[in-house]
Amino acid sequence: MRLSNRLRMVADLVPPCEAVADVGCDHAYLSVWLLRGGVAQYAYACDVRVGPLAKAAETIRFFHMQERAQTVLCDGLAGLRPGDAQVIVMAGMGGELTNRILTDGSECAKAAKCLVLQPQSDWELVRRRVYELGFAITDERCVFEDGKYYVAMRAERIADAVSVAGEKPYDTAEYRYGRILPRKKDMTYLAWLTAECEKKTAMLKRLAEAGTEAAGARIESAAAELAELAVVMRSFYE
Repeated sequence: MRLSNRLRMVADLVPPCEAVADVGCDHAYLSVWLLRGGVAQYAYACDVRVGPLAKAAETIRFFHMQERAQTVLCDGLAGLRPGDAQVIVMAGMGGELTNRILTDGSECAKAAKCLVLQPQSDWELVRRRVYELGFAITDERCVFEDGKYYVAMRAERIADAVSVAGEKPYDTAEYRYGRILPRKKDMTYLAWLTAECEKKTAMLKRLAEAGTEAAGARIESAAAELAELAVVMRSFYE
C-alpha cells in the first residue's frame, strides 16, 4: 500500500496511540496505513458522505482490518464520544471547515491528546483555533505535489507539549506563516513563500496601476502584508 506524498506527510505526524479518528477519511487509506504500521491500534474512519464511507469499508475489509477499525457516518466529530480517540486527524479539507468541525466537536477535540491537521487553506485561522482549544503546535511539515503546496501541523495539549513550554505566544505573522517551518528553514516552504511573495508583488502593482479609490484604499494593507512576508523570508537566511 502506498500513500501520496501529502498523506504520507500527515501520517508521519501521527504519534503512537490506542485510537485515531480519521475525520473526512474518504477511502480510509490513511486509517489502514496507521493500523498496518502499528502507529494506531484502532481507527475510527469518519465521513459525512455515504459513498466515500462505503469505499472506506471496502478498504478496511480488503486489508482485513475489520476488528481494528470501524466506519462512522457523521458530520465531523459528531459520531464520537470525548475520549474515543487520543489522536484526531483532519486532512484535505478547507480551513474554515476544519475550524467549524473543531468548534462543533470541541468536547471531543479537547479530550484528545493530539491533533494532526492538514487544511487546504486558511492556515492562520486553524493555527488560532488550535491555541484557543488549549493545544500548542509542536511540528509542521510542507510538501509539494501535483503543482500544489501542502502544510500539515501536529498540535499537542499544552500540558503535554513540554517542548513548547515557556515560549512566547504567536504574533500575527506567526499565526499566518507559522513558527516552526521558518525555524526549520524548510526549503519547500520557502518555495511557497517565494511564490506568495510574487503573487502579492503582482497584486500590489495592479492596484497601483488601477488608480481607483478602492485600489488606493487596498494598497496600504497589501504593502503591509508584503513587508510582513519579506521579514519571514529573510529569517531563512539569518
